[in-house]
Amino acid sequence: MQVNQIEIDNSLIDNAIRLSGLNDRKKLIEKALLFFTQQQIKAQQNPLQKILSDFYSLPVSELETIKKISVYQGKVLSLDDMEQAIEYEAGLQQ
Repeated sequence: MQVNQIEIDNSLIDNAIRLSGLNDRKKLIEKALLFFTQQQIKAQQNPLQKILSDFYSLPVSELETIKKISVYQGKVLSLDDMEQAIEYEAGLQQ
């Protein structure tokens, strides 16, 4: 086994220890690394899991809040109508 020295925010570690019920920093880090590894293996085995994992890992700043429902919702549109709808919706977002 190798000794590793890294700087980690103490409050982050303390909160994680308290929430996890573990009593030791080493156990916490090992459990977190094991969990991360298992999640990545599951994501590789199940494409839907990968999509969900990618979605939930997006930073909040990248998620848009939709303020208004599209006026075109539920209507069947031709290609020309779709282009007009895209231009209209783009104008709403500016």
